Amino acid sequence: MDVLTYPHFGPLTRLFKAVFQELKVPEERIVAPSVPNKRTLDLGSEHSPEWMCTPFKLSLGSLIESLEKGANHVFQIGGIGTCRASCYGPVQRVIIEDLGFSAKFSNIDYHLPIDMLKDFKSVSNGFTFLQTVSAIRKIWVKNYSLDLTENLINFYRGVEIEKGQTDKVANEVYDKLFSIHRVREIKKYHKQIPKIFEEKIPIDEDADPLKIGIIGEIYVVLEPMLHLDVYRRLNELGVICRNTVSLKKFTDIPAKLNPFVKEYYKVYREKARPYIQQYCGGDGQESIGATILLRELGWDGMVHIWPFSCMPELSAQTVIPVVSHDYNMPVLPLVVDEQTGETGYQTRLEAFVDMLKIKRENERNGQPPEKITWETFNYD
Repeated sequence: MDVLTYPHFGPLTRLFKAVFQELKVPEERIVAPSVPNKRTLDLGSEHSPEWMCTPFKLSLGSLIESLEKGANHVFQIGGIGTCRASCYGPVQRVIIEDLGFSAKFSNIDYHLPIDMLKDFKSVSNGFTFLQTVSAIRKIWVKNYSLDLTENLINFYRGVEIEKGQTDKVANEVYDKLFSIHRVREIKKYHKQIPKIFEEKIPIDEDADPLKIGIIGEIYVVLEPMLHLDVYRRLNELGVICRNTVSLKKFTDIPAKLNPFVKEYYKVYREKARPYIQQYCGGDGQESIGATILLRELGWDGMVHIWPFSCMPELSAQTVIPVVSHDYNMPVLPLVVDEQTGETGYQTRLEAFVDMLKIKRENERNGQPPEKITWETFNYD
């Protein structure tokens, strides 16, 4: 009997489990990955090539922990392109087999949708190909709601009056969202989510929060274990923040098929073109473009997070100081690996926020602040 598992991937981990639930895979055949901790990263680092990036090490550690719990069929994230993520699958497979685990391996690669659907169909509870497509469709519709909810969290948590209320409401939204199994009802609930947050979370109407965008490599930007919960840390400093990287880059099928809709990552790349004309892999070009776009929208600063040795983000980091100067947009670079310490990380965030407050006051020249609302924050 196949016992399935998958790597931990921040909030998107919920989607992986939901896929198998929609395919009617029994609970006893799913080993959900534990929330990563220091042991997870140490375990992955111990068995990884030293030069591999930190997301590789953490995802490997996550898979090993699940295999130790009895999983024997691994769904890995992989693909093609100018990023080491394209070789995660085969390299992790060799390492896992060398460690003595006997397991099957399936690759989640949006470049090969038919192969991906065949893999999901093979583990379903007797689903046809069309039933498998229908199950996957429900998940990518839920991904829009997941993305929206994460953005709402990072807004409301920065201005909430009762600390912890945003997290409470978000958990209620997640529970409801993943209990819905019809596409029409999912879309209907999606429209209700902003109203739910507005009605249930009192905010400080007099708050004058900074607006900071988060750019960088997608796994680090989404996985709290690697970015050291940067969104919560900024929210606790009275900042509202926004993740500029999303799985929608890969799953927004309607936008990809609509010639009149420009996907968000294409907007970023267009903004970045005067500084870097060619795709440099990963999310490097998007990091540059998002910095420009958010400055044009009046945001106060950016935090650039990437894993040590990440080639696309290193390429972006050589350009970002020039962009920062040209657009008067402060950018705080944060490199993370298995040695990153929380104290120094927190100190740099606090100093950056203090600097942005001083800069903003100087630029306002006595003008009153604008009233902050979800509508003025959300630029989608």
